[in-house]
Amino acid sequence: MNKVLVLFVFVFVTVISIQAQTPIHTGITLVDLMRAYDKVAQGNPAADDYVYASTFVGYVTGVCDAMEISFPVQTKTTQIVAIVAKYLKEHPELWAKPAAHLVRQAIIEAFDLKP
Repeated sequence: MNKVLVLFVFVFVTVISIQAQTPIHTGITLVDLMRAYDKVAQGNPAADDYVYASTFVGYVTGVCDAMEISFPVQTKTTQIVAIVAKYLKEHPELWAKPAAHLVRQAIIEAFDLKP
């Protein structure tokens, strides 16, 4: 019984690790992650949605960190992630563009920054 449990855990962790390492090149992949984030936020996620949602949050915050901008003091990560999600939902015509570009544009427009 213990061997079966160990094997199950190993396979589960391996699958989750492989899924979490999917490269995020375009907005199409980012939108898939955003949809998982929305499911988690709405309280009806599938088991793997937690991994995808956290990947979405991590990617968005990583791009924002790379932009080296100073957000207003009261700005929270959830607000930044919501801004990017809103931008992606409002601009499906841009999903083929690089994912980092879409995050950057969402932040530039929302905070009225100069590109």
